[in-house]
Amino acid sequence: MEMTAVPTIAHVLTSKKQAQLASLAPTATVLEALKLMAEREIGAVLIMQGEALLGIFTERDYARKIALKGLHSSEALLADVMTARLYTVGPRQTVQECMSIMTKARIRHLPVVEAGEVIGLVSIGDLVNATLEEQRFHIAQLESYIAGNLG
Repeated sequence: MEMTAVPTIAHVLTSKKQAQLASLAPTATVLEALKLMAEREIGAVLIMQGEALLGIFTERDYARKIALKGLHSSEALLADVMTARLYTVGPRQTVQECMSIMTKARIRHLPVVEAGEVIGLVSIGDLVNATLEEQRFHIAQLESYIAGNLG
């Protein structure tokens, strides 16, 4: 990932090897969402009606709204158990801003929206990786500077 002064969500999305976004209609079942999440090895699915973002369904939603309540994954619809109160971010927001949003809201995924269109999804893991990559970059720069001045 090429580093700029402040890494943005656009940089994170570019560095992700993300195929198309994982999304399902609100009429899909929880079981369908779980299968998609397992297939893609992801922790969340966006709930969309056409181009409209309605909500998100996460592993946490499954644990709290299905498993603990004794509901059946094959019968429960995503519309009934998704998280509809969404926090979204734009591609020009910084990694730090997004980490702050996630921490305050106690969430692990943020849909990325630009001009009303969903263009990606970032997880806390994506942001931690971007932060680590930025730190590695700065350390390499400092090591190069020190080696140049001591030699």
